[in-house]
Amino acid sequence: MLYPRQTELLALIDDAVRRTGSVPNGRELAGRMGLANVSAVYAHLRKLEAAGFVTLTSGGRGVPLQIELTKKGERQGRARPWPRLGSIPAGPITDVQAQADDFVTTLPDLVPQMKVGDYLLVVEGESMLGAGLRPGMTLIMRPDVVPTERDVCSVYVEGEGNTLKHVIDEGEFARLVAENPDFPDRLVPASTVQIQGVVIAAFDVQAYR
Repeated sequence: MLYPRQTELLALIDDAVRRTGSVPNGRELAGRMGLANVSAVYAHLRKLEAAGFVTLTSGGRGVPLQIELTKKGERQGRARPWPRLGSIPAGPITDVQAQADDFVTTLPDLVPQMKVGDYLLVVEGESMLGAGLRPGMTLIMRPDVVPTERDVCSVYVEGEGNTLKHVIDEGEFARLVAENPDFPDRLVPASTVQIQGVVIAAFDVQAYR
């Protein structure tokens, strides 16, 4: 996994190659990244080279280091970083200084607790409105964990299909509990129930422009 500065550097190199056909030198890259120390750029480039994203060729004394993106680097470079500028109060008005010291390029950047094996689902229906899960929201699910009664689970009921519910173990039966009074509890044989994952995060994406 790349550090945010390395991801930013790859994106800058890729953008320059596509716009001008050439890669800026280390000093130019440092300027575009707001770094006063050129050696920091070279350190990042060496890490990118070791990971197979770029190839570096030294031309000798007085000749700038030649930087070339690999195919792997081109793919990664097109995954543009989105700057995270801190937080903004939704209460009293306060002064907010926006300075990008972090970048979001992948989902784990937004949800650091994500693990390999987690997957996404989109909510359909309104049975879990009381849990804040509305139709169209995207859920991050984690399989292979033992849920508590407070967890919201993706449940497969044999012969019926999948549903999103709380699951309460009642011995030979499992109680499927919604978070909406319009959806009564259901008691089903425990042998017909398979819990496929629990919700660890949810996103409600709305476009305002």
